[in-house]
Amino acid sequence: MMDWTDRHCRFLHRLLTRRALLYTEMITTGAVLHGDRARLLGYDPAEHPVALQLGGSDPAALARSARIAEDLGFEEVNLNVGCPSDRVQEGRFGACLMAEPLLIGNLVAAMKASVRVPVTVKCRIGIDEQDPKLRWRR
Repeated sequence: MMDWTDRHCRFLHRLLTRRALLYTEMITTGAVLHGDRARLLGYDPAEHPVALQLGGSDPAALARSARIAEDLGFEEVNLNVGCPSDRVQEGRFGACLMAEPLLIGNLVAAMKASVRVPVTVKCRIGIDEQDPKLRWRR
């Protein structure tokens, strides 16, 4: 979703349907806490319902970022544990977190303790070299 689901894309998606929950691009906790919030977290009220997707691995930073999201009116906060990008994984977030389930639990617990809106997790089927084969039965 990086470089695609910006506010303009979400506005277009909202014109297509009122029923979908829209998600932002993944935004790192560093960007939320220290970046240009108006530019990074801005959205049109017509986009509701909209969820903020966060990237990070520090419980305190994720909790603070989740509170900011809730204060800005996001209906959900989503932790990205699915992005396979090398750059993202070098920052110790995204799909590499799937190798640390206890950390994920701590991250989600910290976020849930800081907000009233739902906290969800985006994940992948797996992170190793196995290629799962789905077998369809009729």
